[in-house]
Amino acid sequence: NSVGLQMAGINAETPDPVEGVIDRDANSEPTGVLLEMSAFLSERVDMRRSRNRIRQGVTAANRLLLSFGITSVQDAGPENGLERWQAFRDLADSETLRSRITMMAGAGRRADLISDGLVWGSGDHQLRLGHVKIMLTMTTGALHPSLKELQEIALDACRSGFPVAIHCVEQEAVAAAAQVIADLPPLPAGVPPHRIEHCSECPPDVLDSVHRSGAAVATQPGFIHWNGPSYRENVEASMQPHLYPIGTIESAGIKIALGSDAPVISPDPWPAIHSAVTRLHYEGRQLPGAGTVSIETALRMYTLSGAELEGTVPDKGSITPRKLADLVLVDRDPVSTNSGELKDIKAKMTIIGGAVVWEGR
Repeated sequence: NSVGLQMAGINAETPDPVEGVIDRDANSEPTGVLLEMSAFLSERVDMRRSRNRIRQGVTAANRLLLSFGITSVQDAGPENGLERWQAFRDLADSETLRSRITMMAGAGRRADLISDGLVWGSGDHQLRLGHVKIMLTMTTGALHPSLKELQEIALDACRSGFPVAIHCVEQEAVAAAAQVIADLPPLPAGVPPHRIEHCSECPPDVLDSVHRSGAAVATQPGFIHWNGPSYRENVEASMQPHLYPIGTIESAGIKIALGSDAPVISPDPWPAIHSAVTRLHYEGRQLPGAGTVSIETALRMYTLSGAELEGTVPDKGSITPRKLADLVLVDRDPVSTNSGELKDIKAKMTIIGGAVVWEGR
């Protein structure tokens, strides 16, 4: 940690940035834990890599995704702009990146993309432009950006034909995002709904606000699997039943899809599906709450619902005539498998566009 802090120029005298927090010990020395500081670090640390090094990393990452049977991904980077779009284009055209990509546009980079002629849905089956990503946090104890700023950012995106995807973890942030989305003008025909990303804390009053807003939810039950013990220890008992309440959100009539938030946690979908069905974490204990779903529903949320939320149902999300032939063959039938074994399911073969792109032993 000390080397990383030195690279970023962070010491005891460094003030917290407006949007983030530098965790400190009793002597005010930074511990190395930095919260919501990706933008701060990107400005201070030279993370440039050679083109060959980047290609090697992408190749390895894509091989990992394919080994999990993942045929499509969304890159939700809040700094995504024209340079990253062009990098993805090169990687897709060279087949270094085989999984299909929907790249969200960073809220601050949208104008550059538009000036180059790119709008929501631009691209092709291999690479397309998706929602505008907006980060909304409560890390410092206050909304960042402010409610007024969030309204302006979301309205600007909406007026240019983009749906928004607002990152929200804390219940206050989720409620604010729902309020803003509820007031946005209608989107053009064919454009998918605005989204709340994560919706991690969702007690009943916040759930009602989300439902009234018309927003969809893209969330990650894998956090229950990987972080469940920490949640049980550190989250107030009254909030634990409302953490990632997948079934409760669906029962409220809200469109919901599941993903991983990789690389924060593993992109493997099966531990996440297991937790969506059981609310069990990796130690085998259950997080309180009744927000579970059936295995059939969890599978739909990881496939067809994902296509619905990104606006690609005519091409993806189900095995249907005239859709893209993107499939995964797994080692057992998930529907008939004991729920306790869902997390252990493995991909045996991954097919994209009718071609085998990965095969296990």
